[in-house]
Amino acid sequence: MRSRRLFLAVDPSETCQAKIAEAVSRARTSAPRAKWVRTEGIHVTLVFLGAVAEELVPAVVANAEAVAARHAPLTLRFEGAGCFGGRKPRVLWAGVEGDVPALGLVQKELSEALVEVGYVPEERVFSPHLTLARASGFGGDTGLVLAARSLAGESFGEVDVREIVLYESVLSPAGARYEAVTRLPLGGAPPPLH
Repeated sequence: MRSRRLFLAVDPSETCQAKIAEAVSRARTSAPRAKWVRTEGIHVTLVFLGAVAEELVPAVVANAEAVAARHAPLTLRFEGAGCFGGRKPRVLWAGVEGDVPALGLVQKELSEALVEVGYVPEERVFSPHLTLARASGFGGDTGLVLAARSLAGESFGEVDVREIVLYESVLSPAGARYEAVTRLPLGGAPPPLH
């Protein structure tokens, strides 16, 4: 039985991606051993489903589509940076501001709607962010803290979120590649032009 590694996410705009790429190119020198995320792969993860059996994908789409239809478009700003992992920094992230409470409600409802297809909701509080880099080893990477400091005052722009994207994560020796499975318009949003 074939399965697919799936997640639901919100994408930054191309303008935001360009600003992130430019800032990250400067910050890389602070954490040269880190695994930096390709700019085109940067997103705000709402729900990581993991391996989903192929026959359940239509139910995932239908349930997520129903949630998306109940929510209005929203605006997010991407700014600042920080690290997850405490004394052993593991992840460098860019912050998300703006309609975060509304985004949190979308994430909560998606999590609840996907339980019937086998999703087990995370117990930790939803903390929207853009992952920029990960430590390459288990001991963390203090260079990520230096990179976060260099990005602390940065503003990467804003995006009018009009859709949620269901992605498949395709693993390869070169790293994960994300392919859009479908785009789910938020309620009141016209179908996106792509």
